[in-house]
Amino acid sequence: PDGSPLHILQGVTLRAEAGERVSIVGRSGTGKSTLLNILGMLDKPNSGTYSVDGQDALALRERKRAAMRGRTFGFVFQQFNIFSERTALENVEVPLLYTTGAQFWKRSSIAAAMLERVGLGDRLDSYPAEMSGGEQQRIAIARALVRQPRVILADEPTGALDPETGRSVMTLLEDVASENDSALIVITHDLNVASRADRVLVLAEGVLHPVATA
Repeated sequence: PDGSPLHILQGVTLRAEAGERVSIVGRSGTGKSTLLNILGMLDKPNSGTYSVDGQDALALRERKRAAMRGRTFGFVFQQFNIFSERTALENVEVPLLYTTGAQFWKRSSIAAAMLERVGLGDRLDSYPAEMSGGEQQRIAIARALVRQPRVILADEPTGALDPETGRSVMTLLEDVASENDSALIVITHDLNVASRADRVLVLAEGVLHPVATA
């Protein structure tokens, strides 16, 4: 508060197409999570433009922003952000509470099927405190995918997982993205995870730079 303004992003340019897989790497503190929050319409940039499906996302009123965010984006947060007093099933049901029609009325079966896909079909009634960090991460991933989002935003999705489970989770994210023709944008420190993408970018000094993967 008493210092000079901290400019985190310095003119980032990014375009992601439907079905494309993009990885963003960079040192800690370079603004990768800030960028992800802006992409997911959780934060607004101080300047610049941002459009989603050709619509100016920065000009929308908060209610419409929230509606677009809910139907367009699936978030896998680095800190999980799951509800400690809800079961695994109830956590994954939460995004479906904001839907209508069959998705709303069949939310329990839809959520259970997604938990089955991430290997937690036998833990539906377990609470997060009863589960390992890796299992909590898989709850977060199931919740992110349950609405079949147009864009999947994943912040270190394999950070709490052992290598084998991490590979399985990345395969799941890629499979769901492929099934729904969703863009998949992953922030990671793991170069093995990053190399799975169609395009790898590094965020340095507030600017995105392409990385040659060949």
